[in-house]
Amino acid sequence: MNTTQNPVGTTDQFHQTWQALMRQLETLLSIAHMRHPNRTETLEAISIAKHLLGKVGDQLDKAVQE
Repeated sequence: MNTTQNPVGTTDQFHQTWQALMRQLETLLSIAHMRHPNRTETLEAISIAKHLLGKVGDQLDKAVQE
C-alpha cells in the first residue's frame, strides 16, 4: 500500500460498501429468525450479501496489491 494514501477502510467507497453489507447481514439475521422464511426472499438476500462481501474483499485485495 502506498504510504501517501489513506487506509482503504477510511475511503468513502469502502465505508458505503461496508454499511450496505451490514444492512444486508441484518436482513439475513431477521430472515434467520423467521419460522417460515420465503425461499425466494432468502436466496435473494444471500446473493446480495455475497455480492457485497465480494466487493469489500476486492477493495481490500486491491489495497494490498498497491
